[in-house]
Amino acid sequence: MLQSKHSEAFLAVAETGSFEQAALRLNITASAVTLRLQTLEKKLGHVLIVRERPCRPTLAGQSLLHYLQHS
Repeated sequence: MLQSKHSEAFLAVAETGSFEQAALRLNITASAVTLRLQTLEKKLGHVLIVRERPCRPTLAGQSLLHYLQHS
């Protein structure tokens, strides 16, 4: 099962396109966002975000984003 803090971090990065903006949205540090996202990626076994500027979901990330937004 997905922990809400991990999925929230993923959603924030996917929606803002930035780890820094996601951190501001969640009121945590950018390194905490990174750690949460890395934990989620390790748990799911897929890279979820392309770490470029702007950040964007990978194909696996797009599937997860769709799932989270519609569940």
